[in-house]
Amino acid sequence: MDLIKKIKLNKGISGIVTALIIGLFCFALESSTVSARAETLTTTKDGSSTTYTSDNVTYNGRSGAATSNPSSTYNEGGSEGPAAESGERYNQATTTNPFLMPGNTWVTPEATHGQDCMIVLPIVNMFKYNLKDVIVTPRLGAKTNDFPFEINNTGYTEKIDLLVGEDAQPNYAERIRNCVWVLRTRENVKTGYYKIDFDITYTDPTCAVDTTVISVFVHCTGLPENGTVDGDEDKKLSMPRLIVTGFTTEPKEVYSGEHFTLNLSIENTAKDTTVKNLQFDLTATVEGSQTQPSYAAFLPSSGSNSFYIDSISPGGVTDLTMEFEAKSGLEQRPYVMNIVMKYEDELANAYDSTASVTIPVKQISKFDVSTPSCDPAVIDIGEQSDLMFSIYNTGKTTLYNVQVTINDKTVQQALAYVGNLAPGATGNVDVMLTGTEYSESETAMIPVVISYEDETGVVSTETKNVALAVQQGMTEDFGAIEEIPEEESGFTLKGWQIALIGVGVLAALVGIIAGIKALINRKKRREEDALASEIDDMIQTPEEKPEDTPKENDK
Repeated sequence: MDLIKKIKLNKGISGIVTALIIGLFCFALESSTVSARAETLTTTKDGSSTTYTSDNVTYNGRSGAATSNPSSTYNEGGSEGPAAESGERYNQATTTNPFLMPGNTWVTPEATHGQDCMIVLPIVNMFKYNLKDVIVTPRLGAKTNDFPFEINNTGYTEKIDLLVGEDAQPNYAERIRNCVWVLRTRENVKTGYYKIDFDITYTDPTCAVDTTVISVFVHCTGLPENGTVDGDEDKKLSMPRLIVTGFTTEPKEVYSGEHFTLNLSIENTAKDTTVKNLQFDLTATVEGSQTQPSYAAFLPSSGSNSFYIDSISPGGVTDLTMEFEAKSGLEQRPYVMNIVMKYEDELANAYDSTASVTIPVKQISKFDVSTPSCDPAVIDIGEQSDLMFSIYNTGKTTLYNVQVTINDKTVQQALAYVGNLAPGATGNVDVMLTGTEYSESETAMIPVVISYEDETGVVSTETKNVALAVQQGMTEDFGAIEEIPEEESGFTLKGWQIALIGVGVLAALVGIIAGIKALINRKKRREEDALASEIDDMIQTPEEKPEDTPKENDK
């Protein structure tokens, strides 16, 4: 029994020793595997033209594999790396995982605004073992600066069922798998390089799920006016601009219904861009109403309102000249001339812009007056005469501050203010003139000055003459009557006799007038009495008439 127990005990001890030996062997094997793995990460594979290190795992694409000769860089922590930060190697693709990297067939895509772009992302498994359930999803963005492509689908995820490792496929090129997207470039994209990130998840041989991020760049070409995103502001594409630096008209003042010449100066403000194939269209504002047809305020005399110029150098100035006719009947006010400019730059990019100039149009002021008259036309010093006439605005512009001034040495200075006269309005003038000095003749005329202002305050005057004479009054002087010479008349009349004769004549006239009035009154009374009697007879009733007395023999 003791022997059997000893044998069993020895077997137990040997089993423990065996287990310890097996454990130490496994540990040594695992250490050997780890060392081998570390050694693999630091081994250079010249046969496939790759460089693969553990400190900074870098894969350089094969020479001639792609026209852009791309490279892939592993950066722990997800940073872009020195090459990307310098902005000099936008054809580089980076990864955050040393075992899952972009392939050397990567080519930086070229995208143009409004057009489709194909993005092909090659992925390669640098691990010894296979990876499965690889899911690749691009990071989208609502803003153009974050994602330069339109988002038209609900999902953009691509799946790779299996990525074989080095053990299963030693040939590097055979392990590459491509993920493809066709995306529409946004219209407002800027010119430059955009970074696109791809989130990748996969399952390793231990069934653990891991993630990595592969970042690439896409070069986009946008409209020149959208600018660039390259980071170098001095290299931004600038839109060449044309401006109107000035204009003149000949004649200087443009009147409605008349021809004039418009001179324009156009400048290319670009410092280094020549503009070509320039077309200019000049169009005036359109006038009209519901009751009147619409028409342009200015009509080109030649019938065409377009210019063509071959080119304008950077900073250059060109002059345009065209003859127009101001439409008759235009109101007196400024009118706008629009200038539409279409042109191209040196790369045949099309541009257009609009400018405008303002041209004041004037109307000839017209007015008429009735015949001025003074009542009475002859006055003495200190006496007054009434000057009256009317002013009619027969033009199409308002007359401002209309007034009448009389300034003559024979009468006291006078002023009559009429005010503003709208087109078609009438103003009346009524002013009293007082004589101050005798006129030189009985047919003397005095000047009447009519003045008004236009919209700019310019004063215009016109003079009318009116007949008004200041003369000494005629007084009666009976004592001045010369006596008739005695030898001619045969008798001489004294002053009292002349006065007596005058009184007699006056008395006779008064008597005659009184007699005539008496006859008229008597005749009028007779006519009134007769008329009253007739009226009484007509309105008398039958009861008031006397009844006939019956004859006695008629009983």
